[in-house]
Amino acid sequence: MKKTTVAFVGCGSMANAHLRDLIKLWKAGCHDFDIAACCDIIPERAEDFAVRFETILGHKPRVYADLADMLQNEKEIDTAAVFTPHINHHTSAMMAMEAGLNVITEKPLGFTMRAAKLIMDKARETGKLLHVFENYRLSPQERSLHWAIQSGLIGTPRLLVWMDIGERKWYWDWRDHIDIAGGAWTFDGGVHHSDLFQYNLGDVRKVTAVMASFDNTRYQEYADMADYEQAVLEKRYAHFRKTRSLKAIDPATLKEPIEATVEDTTFAILEFENGVIGTWLVTRAAPGKVDRSNVIYGSEGAAFWGEGIYNGKQKLVYPLNDLYEAFIETLSEEEKDIYFPYGLQDTLAIEWKQHFDALNGLRQVEVDAMTGYKAMGVPMAIYESATLGEPVLMKDVMDLKIEAYQGPLNRLAGI
Repeated sequence: MKKTTVAFVGCGSMANAHLRDLIKLWKAGCHDFDIAACCDIIPERAEDFAVRFETILGHKPRVYADLADMLQNEKEIDTAAVFTPHINHHTSAMMAMEAGLNVITEKPLGFTMRAAKLIMDKARETGKLLHVFENYRLSPQERSLHWAIQSGLIGTPRLLVWMDIGERKWYWDWRDHIDIAGGAWTFDGGVHHSDLFQYNLGDVRKVTAVMASFDNTRYQEYADMADYEQAVLEKRYAHFRKTRSLKAIDPATLKEPIEATVEDTTFAILEFENGVIGTWLVTRAAPGKVDRSNVIYGSEGAAFWGEGIYNGKQKLVYPLNDLYEAFIETLSEEEKDIYFPYGLQDTLAIEWKQHFDALNGLRQVEVDAMTGYKAMGVPMAIYESATLGEPVLMKDVMDLKIEAYQGPLNRLAGI
């Protein structure tokens, strides 16, 4: 199989996770890729990545501080991996495709729906692969729950209840600024959740929402409460994976306040094409107790994230481990290799393998451009509905007919 030669565009915090999983993939026996270059506006970060990649590749990727410079000098690259802040996704991706590269990009696909559509149009124009990282759906838990729901273990889905409640006082760099991030956790992390909703339940048809900013003050200096985080977050809510957005901090250590410009709370009613009704609450302004209640109710039972499948008699008939074992038994050896290549369950590693396979013509990527577009469409519909004070149709948001919230962001981005 031909190796895919990759360039990292942006070497910040999220790129670190990709570097770690690519190293795991390499060590597991997958040598389907090479890293030719690492680009970041802070050259020291790109240099650090290049040195770390050298430990597995046997050579050091070249280091750049400017994307245009990299594209001009690197002629053997197949794929640009975009890990920049949200506002730069469309500019970076389009430059790469114009230079003849495929693109794999972190979520969300774009800063706004219009920005994302520009990337999609460029992919169609150039004939290049556009692959979006939506890795949550690739985990063993998500695969098992999806199989259970599609297999009818809860009957016909009726209701979605998704609670994402907690408090965050610490400052999260550019993610706390609307002119760079495009929105807060509803958008930044919410695209993953939106993708899970539609992966399991089909497309969202209509959204009705409100949003608020109860407390805009964040703090640049703070101390983690490691013991509390270990006891409350990691253990009790490990089923939904650790998330930095809810890490516990000592209030007495908060210093250096800064004002965030993104919202901290959204509440939405989602109406799906198939008649399912959902409620989705996201807040980082709720001190007291973290609530990560996530469930799909059906006509014969319910799928609880972190627990498993309950029947109509409120009995846990399929704990997660048992559910995973039942799911795995349904797969052929070839399917197991596709879902969990080299036996890996690291979702970013799995997604990278999908990318390499797609470029070699073995199979299509799972999260293509339109899937990524729909994933970001629901959070943007929430913002549009809350801004207008009325329900909005997903189709109108995706067709760029509604941009009350996004209009100023589009002007800021020059699109």
